[in-house]
Amino acid sequence: MPKQSSRMQSLHVLIALAAGLLLLFFLPTGEHLTPVGVRVIALMLPMLYLWLTTNTHWTCLLALALLVTTGAMSANEVWAGSLGSFVVMTVIAYMLLNVCLKETGVIDRIALWFITRRFVRGRPYLFLAMFFLSNLLIGMFMENLTLAIIYIGITEGIARHLKLEKGEPLYTVLFTGVMWGNVLVACCSPVAHVLPNVLIALLETQAGLRVSYAAWFAYGSVFAAMMFCVMMLVIRLWNPDTSAFRHYDPEELRASAAPLGKAGVIASLTFLAVILLSLLPSSLGAYPIFAAVNRWGNAVPALFAICLLALIHVDERPVLDVPAAMRQLPLPSVIFAGTVSVFAVPLSSEATGITPWLGSLLVPALGGRPVWLTLVVLLALAILMTNFLSNMVTQILFFNIGLILLRGSYSMAAFCILIGVASGIAVATPSANIPSPLFFGPGHISMRSTWKANLAFALAGLLLSVVPGISLAAALAG
Repeated sequence: MPKQSSRMQSLHVLIALAAGLLLLFFLPTGEHLTPVGVRVIALMLPMLYLWLTTNTHWTCLLALALLVTTGAMSANEVWAGSLGSFVVMTVIAYMLLNVCLKETGVIDRIALWFITRRFVRGRPYLFLAMFFLSNLLIGMFMENLTLAIIYIGITEGIARHLKLEKGEPLYTVLFTGVMWGNVLVACCSPVAHVLPNVLIALLETQAGLRVSYAAWFAYGSVFAAMMFCVMMLVIRLWNPDTSAFRHYDPEELRASAAPLGKAGVIASLTFLAVILLSLLPSSLGAYPIFAAVNRWGNAVPALFAICLLALIHVDERPVLDVPAAMRQLPLPSVIFAGTVSVFAVPLSSEATGITPWLGSLLVPALGGRPVWLTLVVLLALAILMTNFLSNMVTQILFFNIGLILLRGSYSMAAFCILIGVASGIAVATPSANIPSPLFFGPGHISMRSTWKANLAFALAGLLLSVVPGISLAAALAG
């Protein structure tokens, strides 16, 4: 969320407070909605507004405190369901491993390998394809805020090497492509990414269903591959001036890079083992050892890996300096993930009556239509909303609407994946996703210079979600 003046933030807080009080005193209870449910709604809707307009930092802490006061959950239940959620531990574990990969130079070496192949010399679009592909492949296993910071630095270096200035079309294309890849990995891979893990937790809490990492990753990989082709097509139609590539010498760049050290090799192999233990057990559960690992969940292998990397020393230093790595974690994102997870409990609780109450409101308006049409409408509205507002808030809202409208007529596990991916196609504005201000804020790109390309990217995301996506998600999740 972009920075705003204290006056504007105060105005948003007052609006949220007024809305909360109006809901608290004037929203009627009824056949389904209980007084506890009224208090939860009077908390949730203003909080959604604050998350969209201000920040998700102190507002999350306020939301947790106020949730206790509603009576929907005890204090211990709130703390256990938020900061004690498996989502929080999973995200923290993978973020620490990502820090290790960054600090040992693994990420830079992988990116360098892609952009220094001899065949890219004199072929600017092949260079762009290889560069964006490296961002996409690395990002499938790396937290996207960290990925954005790393790749913005790499892109700035490439721009200097090519003697590009801000505002030039090729400069804009480089940073836009990196941003597109960043939003794709954030929704297409559950490994180390908050968005999919929050939805997986909501599905388990509210529907009693589970989506495996392997199913989400399989769908996300296919979707990301199709969107990568769309990216390159849009960029080719964009047709920026690529004459600056006469300055590009891959051999010179490769010769100037430092080799990957022993610590980097150890970190790479350890992380690869963790990824395999996250993806394979759900597919090979018939074998006892994989069945056991599957029961552990996805955080346990990562936690073991962290301890192993902390114990292994290279040149009298641990491969992973855990205290130093912890200081690099994006704590607001972690707390936000936990806060969102715990709100699933009062939403589905019989003590609040919120779910049947929402059903009584939504089903007459949106129910009774063909399932495919309902899916198309929900996906289209999610992609529209997420390009102007928070992607995480969008996925939570539309997941709960879909749960009411589609349960019993479509696989909710498949819908979980579909709405998670659709709500991640957030590219148009600085407020669409957490890393967006890093691209828009310093002027690497602007809304004016990218709106046509971003519109094409978002529309392609909708088409690919609907046409092959609905049946593919159902097959993989089923």
